[in-house]
Amino acid sequence: MKGEPVYISPPPMMGGFLRDKVLKLNMSLYGQADAPRMWYDKLRAGLEARGFTACKADPCLFISKKVVCICYVDHCLWFDRDSKDIDAVLKPFKEDGDKYNWEMTEG
Repeated sequence: MKGEPVYISPPPMMGGFLRDKVLKLNMSLYGQADAPRMWYDKLRAGLEARGFTACKADPCLFISKKVVCICYVDHCLWFDRDSKDIDAVLKPFKEDGDKYNWEMTEG
């Protein structure tokens, strides 16, 4: 997947002459043009390995038996009735941090 061209739709507010166009992304905020897709693929694989399933209607919504994860760009929101369940999901991510280059921040 690395090195493939990435195309994006312009924001709806642009309208006008860009309405029926797609734009080729030459550079991403994170360096490589395909960095956002590579991040999503890595995150999805990590979540699926931990028992999550991506929602068909919204691929940024991941659901497990106890925990819900919503991703936006490179941020994740975690929901559960008991924070211990979230801690149990995040613990392996923290332990795999160096191996998979996960960045864990709290805030």
